[in-house]
Amino acid sequence: MATLMKQLCAAPAGTTEVLQGNVAFAVGCVRAGIHAADGYPGTPSTEVIDRGLSEVQDLINVGWSVNEAIASAVAQGHSMAGRDCVVTMKIPGLFQAADAFTTGALYGMQRGAVVYYIASDFIPSATQHTIDPRYLFRSCFVPVFEPRNHQEMLEAPSIAVETARTFNTQVVVMPSGVLCHSEGLVRLTEVQSRAPVDVTTCARQFNALPNMARANYDRAVKERIPALTGMVEHSPLNLWTKGSGKIGVITYGICDLYVRQVKDSSRPDLDILSLAFSNPLPMELIRRFCESIRGPVFVIEDGYRFVQEGLQQAGLKVQGKSADDPLTEWSPTLVAQKLGFELQRSRHSVSPVPR
Repeated sequence: MATLMKQLCAAPAGTTEVLQGNVAFAVGCVRAGIHAADGYPGTPSTEVIDRGLSEVQDLINVGWSVNEAIASAVAQGHSMAGRDCVVTMKIPGLFQAADAFTTGALYGMQRGAVVYYIASDFIPSATQHTIDPRYLFRSCFVPVFEPRNHQEMLEAPSIAVETARTFNTQVVVMPSGVLCHSEGLVRLTEVQSRAPVDVTTCARQFNALPNMARANYDRAVKERIPALTGMVEHSPLNLWTKGSGKIGVITYGICDLYVRQVKDSSRPDLDILSLAFSNPLPMELIRRFCESIRGPVFVIEDGYRFVQEGLQQAGLKVQGKSADDPLTEWSPTLVAQKLGFELQRSRHSVSPVPR
């Protein structure tokens, strides 16, 4: 694996490979010029370090920590020294790391990037719960990029670091466990090199004291979120696929693949607005999309109802899951049924082996 990882990290841009999602992200970290990575093993995120970055420690500073809180503190330390760092975990690990995450979230001084790679598992198949952390991310004023395919798993580190450095914020990359553990075709990106940030600002604002917390909060509300909202409104990563205007779907993350499978299989006239960032939301873009649809607009999202509720609170007429619907992870068949038609599929009599 070490030889393969080195080859992937150094191969010419444009080379095509079939990679597991976690490995694609690991390769993307090195090719994006990220300086360090730390984490705690937690399926479905473990392979980023275990099968990926641990094999190329001459190219990136890599460590395991005793828990996610310590890993987050290590990442914050790299950042305060001007170095970009990725920290890996799954959703339960986020709550282990909540102190470091929430404190670092509102610090807005110039520093190296902190990128949280938080793998989701909403079925769940290997996780202790199905809690949707997007509500926490929103209250922390942190941008959240949710890869939609394996290519975006590869590109996510570069996108996250650029966002973090531009807006002086830590960034969350939250992929579905389906992407983390499946394999897909990717085209390797350019190899980048990044000098550490010259940190000249005083680190005093990082202290978790009341007067500092107040100033950091005000800065995030008044400066960071408006700037991030402007970015997501005009981001070329948002994908508007136009159809007949009869039925619209707003989606993001892995659900983009499911919706497109339904469109390709059964409903070519479907209009799709696929979002790159789940926080903050590009409300003006979404509003224009809704106005272009004559019929119903559906929100398809894993987890709870984060985007759906945000749009409904903004007065947009969208449909999604009811408050008592226990569905937490979609499939192409479930998406097709939600939209009112059947997806053609082959049926097998063999049941999967239980875990």
